[in-house]
Amino acid sequence: MNHLDYVVFDFETANGSRTSPCSIGLVKYIDGQKDSELYQLINPEEDFYPSNIRVHGIYPEDVWDAPNWLEAYPSIISFIGDLPVAAHFATFDVNVFRATTEKYGLPLPENAYFCSCVLSQKILPLRSHKLNLVADYFGISFEHHHALEDAEVAADIVRELANIQRADSIAALVDSIGYQFGQINGSNFVKQKKTRSR
Repeated sequence: MNHLDYVVFDFETANGSRTSPCSIGLVKYIDGQKDSELYQLINPEEDFYPSNIRVHGIYPEDVWDAPNWLEAYPSIISFIGDLPVAAHFATFDVNVFRATTEKYGLPLPENAYFCSCVLSQKILPLRSHKLNLVADYFGISFEHHHALEDAEVAADIVRELANIQRADSIAALVDSIGYQFGQINGSNFVKQKKTRSR
């Protein structure tokens, strides 16, 4: 029985700050199959940098009527539920999630998280493990730097890596590369410490 249940999310930001998300994409997998998706423009209530606009194509006027993180948060948390979450290069996306949630004085969820980029680094024989290059390896085409498409591709990659590792759960997949889950409200996704035998 396949128990690959997880959510992958991706942020685009308005500037160099981790507190400036202007869009989020989320994709949910249940039993190894895509279940649902959520895309939301977000008003970061911060300035946009031209360099960021060039990457994702979102302009300040696109988010004038969009909810801020405080307003968008309940539906995002509801979508995630208690599932483990992932992102490709999770250090960035998880820190955006943490910093923005703290910016608005909201409670951080207790969800476990992992990184699809680290999984790829441990499993695939590639010189670079950027999202677009891993997608190319699996023959997946997409619009890079659109939050929902990036999340969908990363979610597909997690499933493909689980198939390679013959892992029937996210816990088994994470364990197969010798890592342990991070927690959104606490520890980071890291390599397991080896216990010394006496």
